[in-house]
Amino acid sequence: MHPFNTTKTRLTLALSASLFALAACGGGDSSAPVITSTPIAPVNVRIIATNDFHGNIDAPAATNGGTVVLASSTNAAGVPVRAGGAAYLATLVKQLKAANPNNIVVGAGDIVSAAPVTPTLTHQEAAIDVMNQIGLEVSSVGNHEFDQGMTELNRWQNGGCYPGGTIGVDTCLQNGTFTGAKWKYLSANVVDATGKTILPGTYIKTFGDVRVGFIGLTLKGTPSVVSATGVKGLTFLDEVSTINTTAAALKKSGVEAIVVLIHQGGQSTASLFNDKTCPGFNGEIAPIVDGLSKDVDVIVSGHTHQEYVCSRNGKLLTQTGFYGNALTAIDLTIQPGVGVTAKKADNVPVINDLNTALPSNLTALAPDSAIAGLVKFYNDKTAAIQNLPVGTITAPIMRALFPNTTNRDETAEGAMGDVMADVYLNGGPQADFAFVNPGGVRADLPYNAHGVPGQITYGDLLTVAPFGNTLVTVDMTVPQIVRLLENQWEAPNCAAKTGANGCGRLLQPSANFTYTWDNSKPAGAPVGQGARVVVSSIKLNGQPLDSTKTYRITFNSFMAPGPGDNFTAVTSGTNVKDSQVKDIDALVSYVKAHPNLAPPAPRVTRIN
Repeated sequence: MHPFNTTKTRLTLALSASLFALAACGGGDSSAPVITSTPIAPVNVRIIATNDFHGNIDAPAATNGGTVVLASSTNAAGVPVRAGGAAYLATLVKQLKAANPNNIVVGAGDIVSAAPVTPTLTHQEAAIDVMNQIGLEVSSVGNHEFDQGMTELNRWQNGGCYPGGTIGVDTCLQNGTFTGAKWKYLSANVVDATGKTILPGTYIKTFGDVRVGFIGLTLKGTPSVVSATGVKGLTFLDEVSTINTTAAALKKSGVEAIVVLIHQGGQSTASLFNDKTCPGFNGEIAPIVDGLSKDVDVIVSGHTHQEYVCSRNGKLLTQTGFYGNALTAIDLTIQPGVGVTAKKADNVPVINDLNTALPSNLTALAPDSAIAGLVKFYNDKTAAIQNLPVGTITAPIMRALFPNTTNRDETAEGAMGDVMADVYLNGGPQADFAFVNPGGVRADLPYNAHGVPGQITYGDLLTVAPFGNTLVTVDMTVPQIVRLLENQWEAPNCAAKTGANGCGRLLQPSANFTYTWDNSKPAGAPVGQGARVVVSSIKLNGQPLDSTKTYRITFNSFMAPGPGDNFTAVTSGTNVKDSQVKDIDALVSYVKAHPNLAPPAPRVTRIN
């Protein structure tokens, strides 16, 4: 899209020349025609936004993004409603587009990767194909788009079969080809060793007499939340300065409205969907928005898997939620040559037909038949693998969730995370104990998802552990272990996540490792200065740690050699060895070896 309307420019120049000629031919002639200027009418533009879709082409589980709590006139606590699924998302996109022909569908990152089984087994091609058909036009790059490194990100953008894949089986499933994403990925603040951006930073679309500019960014802290190999050789620049510089250039080029698509976010304490009062809003997006210039009109955010529509620093700040359970409808009134004169937004739930009953004022969306057929095509291709029975459980094994939501609470211990830590300890090289980061546990194990109570399939397990991380062992001393535990609530993690336990990221330990932490001690200390762990409570197999010993610990390859999720203490460990054992393989072996697996008891105790 060219930033200038050349036709309009020529007409303006021609009109100016005509007026000059008329004036030169005798301005006192009363018979000369009178020319009056007619103001150009404002243009209404609709931006339809999504974020953190993570390849959820099927409706997500009720406990994992597949439920939203809507306001109700009869229940102050709201009504939980099933939501999500690409076929229903497509229908809502069409409805929102129909309300205004001046529209664009945009994303704020993590469109793919960290995904359920079908996109994972097809190297994300299923999700990209589906989102192509839904009509996504432009998106920022999220941190998870870097999970497999730049080579794979470029393939997702530009197409080509997966290296080493089997054409028609796990790659290039559509007639032996994969054309890549039709949408444009943007990354204005990520540069390579030459100082050039790895992808375009901006996108401009013209609607009648106005031009809207989009700036795409990834969170600056991406290197701390993806494996080091995924971002090798890349530099992530400051978000605020990048946005302000780029926005100024767009304005100078004649763009009337500027929308930032940024994979960074926050959270509010709202309990109901689309609560635009934004109670208790906080998070790493807040200082970014506060630092932006007046050139920016709207910020579409992501990363935190939250839902909000806020006004901040004179700007509109939005996030839809996650896994395709909602869309944001952003409406701008733009005066040509002036800019945005009015703006509003609403989050709209993707209500599917999996609800047993709906309030009378709500209606489920009809699934789009073409998208439903495309989803079925990919599911059928992967069915033999994903439906393979692996083991059994006695009850659902859940991650920690925010109360009354389906959002993962990284500040709290969850049974599924504890199971994964046991998997690491049992499935990798010999070690004393194991830890798993909460963000590495992507789903729960459902009890009756396949019509056979307690049955667990390979697809269930791959959805829990989709990254292909390997198990890595590290030697650490007792002081280093204490520092590792304190990293959970120190400044970087305290700023990144909030939940039932205040702030931070709680590591999930294997069953033989227990300890207590004191909630009365302050959170958010600088790295190396936290003091919340009750050191005397740390025990291995029921016995205090020996301060003279070095202990061998198993992590995943995201955490070690570090500093994944800001756990910087891991980098002080020694004798780092990657076993090359994949976490999914260890998980499958563990579930097979433990029939009737039950949710484990907690290992971490909070006092005060």
